[in-house]
Amino acid sequence: MSKSATQSYITFPTGHDDLVHDVAYDYYGRRMATVSSDQRLKVFDLNDDGEWVLSESIRAHEASITRVIWGPPEHGQIIATCSYDRTVKIWEEQEMGSTLRWRRQTQLNSEKRTAIYDISFPPTTASTASGTSTGLKIAFISTDGIIHIYECREPQDLTHWIAVDVIGTLTAPPIKEIEVSFCIGFCPSRWGGEQLVVGAMDKVQVYRVGRDTVKLRPVEELKGHRGLVRDVSWAAGMGRSYHLIATGCKDGHVRIFKLTAASGHHLNPPAPLRSNGEDETNNNNNNNNNNNDVGDGWSVELIADFDDHHSDVWRVSWNATGTVLSSAGDDGTIRLWKAAFSGEFQCLSVIASQRSGYALTEVF
Repeated sequence: MSKSATQSYITFPTGHDDLVHDVAYDYYGRRMATVSSDQRLKVFDLNDDGEWVLSESIRAHEASITRVIWGPPEHGQIIATCSYDRTVKIWEEQEMGSTLRWRRQTQLNSEKRTAIYDISFPPTTASTASGTSTGLKIAFISTDGIIHIYECREPQDLTHWIAVDVIGTLTAPPIKEIEVSFCIGFCPSRWGGEQLVVGAMDKVQVYRVGRDTVKLRPVEELKGHRGLVRDVSWAAGMGRSYHLIATGCKDGHVRIFKLTAASGHHLNPPAPLRSNGEDETNNNNNNNNNNNDVGDGWSVELIADFDDHHSDVWRVSWNATGTVLSSAGDDGTIRLWKAAFSGEFQCLSVIASQRSGYALTEVF
C-alpha cells in the first residue's frame, strides 16, 4: 500500500451516540456540521493544527435527523436541518455574551405533517438595481412527495418565513408498506433563473421557472433509473455552456447527465431589475429574455453510467468547481470521478473505509 493511499483520509471521533446520517462543510471548508439518529446537530471547526474541534452540540430534533446544509455565505453563519419528526429548523450563529452560540431561528413544517427527507438552499441571486437583497429561500421534500418552498425576504431576521410554492411530484402518495426515497438540489448557478432537480422514488425531474410564471414547473426528465434514486447533485457551471447533474441510485449506478440549452438560449446573467422590481427585458417585449428562456426544454444526454459500487449508491456530490464528482455506496467506498481531456468521465480515486474490506487504493 502506497504512502499516499494510507493518507487518503483521516478519522476523528464525532461523539455521536448513533448512526451519522449526513455531513456538510461550510462554503470555505473550515467548518463541518454532522447530524445523527441521536437527534443531535454538531458543529466542528478546523484549527491551525488541522484538527477538527467540537464547537457546538445541540439536541436539535425529536427524531433522527436526515440532512444538514449550510446557508449561502452571503447571509452569515446559517445551518438548516430536517428530520423524521416532520420539521425543518433554521439555525444561526449569534453572539451570546462573550461566546458564539447556535440558536434556532425558525421551524417549518410540511403541510400534512409527514417526515422530511431532504432540504436545499438556492444560491443568492444577483442584487437588484437598487442594491437590495433578493431574500433567502429554502425548499424541502417530504415522504408524500410534496415540495414546499419558503422565503425569508429580510434575511437579517430569520424568524419570519412565508410559503411561496407547493409542488406535487407524484400522482398519488406512496403506500406506507413500501420503501421510499426523495431528494432535491438547486442549480448552484446564480444566472439563468431558478432551477431545481428532484428525485422522487425512481424518477428524476428538472423543475424550472418558465417565462409565463414565477413558479417552478417540471420540464426535462432524467431517465434510465431502475431503482429508488438516493441522491442528486447539480454541478457548478464555471463558465460551461451546459449543465451537469449526477444521480446515485439503489440499482448501484452513478449516472451523469448533460443538459444543453436549445439554440439561441444563453447561460448569461439575467437582465437587471429596475428599482421598482420590474424586469427591464419585460419592458422591451422580451427581445433579449435571458432570464426566462429556461422555461423551454433542453436536450438531455446520459454521458456516464458507472456500476462500480455494486451496491446501493447513497450519496453523490460535486466539488466546488463542478469538475470532480464523489460517490459513496454500501460497498464502503468513496469513488472520485473526473472527465479526461476527451470529455469521458473516469474513476480518479477510490477511498475505502477500514471496515469495508477493501484495500485503500489510488487509481489514475
